[in-house]
Amino acid sequence: MKVSWVLLVLSLQSGIPSRAQSPGTPSLTQITGVVQSFSGNILDIKPATAPAVWVTIPVDLQVDRNALKPGVAVSATAHWAEVCYVANQVTIQK
Repeated sequence: MKVSWVLLVLSLQSGIPSRAQSPGTPSLTQITGVVQSFSGNILDIKPATAPAVWVTIPVDLQVDRNALKPGVAVSATAHWAEVCYVANQVTIQK
């Protein structure tokens, strides 16, 4: 009986797409919205029609970090890296 449950779970999971990507250039995602918060190197962006997204900003990425305040409109190009998005570019909308 337990074996049939294991087989059922495995067969259901086989249809779930994996986040694993082939080696090489990571796929980029455009995230546009308003800043909810910025602390350390974590930028919390709230798109207009989606839940908030956390984006890690690498230390060496050139961004006006003083301008990243709640309510400011931003756009980030980022890639998925195991557990979070990592920004390749952050643009503050004017």
